[in-house]
Amino acid sequence: MAALRALHDASFAGLARAYDARAIVAHAALVAQPDYAEDVLGSDLWVAERDGLLLGSAGWLAQPDGAARIRKVFVHPDAARQGVATALVTAAERRSGRNRFVLRAYLDAVPLYRRLGYVEEAPGTMELPGGVSMPVLLMRKG
Repeated sequence: MAALRALHDASFAGLARAYDARAIVAHAALVAQPDYAEDVLGSDLWVAERDGLLLGSAGWLAQPDGAARIRKVFVHPDAARQGVATALVTAAERRSGRNRFVLRAYLDAVPLYRRLGYVEEAPGTMELPGGVSMPVLLMRKG
């Protein structure tokens, strides 16, 4: 879990150009919370690794309406633009056995999800520690 938390911190801090320092600090506080591990483990989460180092993660969680929620998609900045996120999201979709998907996209990731066939549903927010409200985009596929 420590390596996964470090990956999520590095990914968000290194790739989230659409967010300010306050959001990056608040996101790190979220990842550090004790219940973050429980949240992560509630998903069918898989990781990509090379030489024992985590490069990325992505998972899915069943939704009450039958869709799969794609979540916890993070790629280390050193592995960005190498197809890691595409491979992990595609694998999560396949593992879910579902044909409808929803997700909450960080603004920097919207182009990736569009390339994967996701469409914008509505703007949203993600509440972070310290009263920080971070804009996200709710997207769907299928």
